[in-house]
Amino acid sequence: MLTVDRAVLICYIEGRKWHSASGFRIDGGYVLTADHCAEGTDYRVLVDGRNVSARVHLRTGRRDIDLAVLKVDDDERIERAPFARIRTSHAAKLDECCVLAFPTWKENGRAQLDGYVPTGESAVLPGLNTTVPADASQLAFKCMTPPPASASRLAELTRDEEKKFSSQWRGASGGAIVHDGHVIGVLSNHVLPEGDSSLAFTPITAIDGLSCELRNRFLAVLGSAGTANWPTFPKDSVLRGAGVTGVETDSAALVDPHARPDAESESLFQGGLLFAEQDDLPQAESLWRRAAAQGHTGAMNNLANLLHIRRKLRDAHDWYREAAERGNVEAMGNLAGLLQTARQVRDAENWWRAAAEAGSDESMYNLAVLLDRTQRFDEAITWYRRAADAGHRDAMHNLAIRLRYRGIPDEAARWWQLAGHKQAQRPRERLRGPVSRTPSR
Repeated sequence: MLTVDRAVLICYIEGRKWHSASGFRIDGGYVLTADHCAEGTDYRVLVDGRNVSARVHLRTGRRDIDLAVLKVDDDERIERAPFARIRTSHAAKLDECCVLAFPTWKENGRAQLDGYVPTGESAVLPGLNTTVPADASQLAFKCMTPPPASASRLAELTRDEEKKFSSQWRGASGGAIVHDGHVIGVLSNHVLPEGDSSLAFTPITAIDGLSCELRNRFLAVLGSAGTANWPTFPKDSVLRGAGVTGVETDSAALVDPHARPDAESESLFQGGLLFAEQDDLPQAESLWRRAAAQGHTGAMNNLANLLHIRRKLRDAHDWYREAAERGNVEAMGNLAGLLQTARQVRDAENWWRAAAEAGSDESMYNLAVLLDRTQRFDEAITWYRRAADAGHRDAMHNLAIRLRYRGIPDEAARWWQLAGHKQAQRPRERLRGPVSRTPSR
């Protein structure tokens, strides 16, 4: 539940004028807001009735990822807020969303804005670079709490035509959107062409589109190692109730969410490995299904691999996700590969990051390949190097090629040799692609 003391009014000077914005207390020391509200000076934040000074701590500097963090000079300790992801792969209506913000029509008073998020709708703002990938677009918050008068009506009443192009939502920018007690996004702008109730917002998970260094700085403030393990809304049960297909099957949904592996499930899992080594896959599947039903994540992952090979992708997806959300590193990487095949690149990158940061050399490598293919070469080399240091041969191969292009021939030659090549690297050597379906042992 959203407590009202989380919402704060922000005042600052920009262009020699005072401006106001909204913010959300992440904890006692940091306030989440919009990046375009962090371009001023002399910041003051009204925290629970107290006027405290603040300064800009983090900015994205991007309009498509309109997020920033202020550091407030306050010693009060409050619990760190939880965050969540929005599932945009299916069109659904995420109801019961709420924002506490300070729009100008409230005259610096707090307003409760109730509404919903249509997960299949984007809210690309006018002037936004159209080369930004679709999955980086801002989303829309449909507010069910309209301002007292529309912009057009206000212009008519005041006979001031300029007000047609203003917004009474000014000041609400930076307010956090909360669903089921979790922060899912930050209000950015009023989308005037879509009417008085459509507000664009930036999902919190958009930080995954930042550079590795800046992303990690945001995650540190949010108190999280990554976004992949955050809860995802709408939940599968909600999508099933709405008749959305392709999200669940009768498999992983039957697992007790509190089930944990024990000696029996481990025995079933090991038995499945023995049958798999003898190419008796029906027997292996039978044992892995029983172990998976008891909460064994390795069995879930290996079962998903079998289903993936048979092209039962929906079942495979569900078992991979069940195991991944329970912390199985191999399943995280395999889920990422399946999501990339389905062109859900952002989700794939998030899961590869989670697995790579958990120590999976194959996910380090696959993440590097994805970064390489999206021309984020510096970060790609970083992850190639980490995978290569962990002994991954394909990573050594690709790292050698990239280092040669960077004009570092001695190190390139060393990695090329360690990758197992007997002859020297030639011009236009081909990069190797991602690996797939890592089993659990």
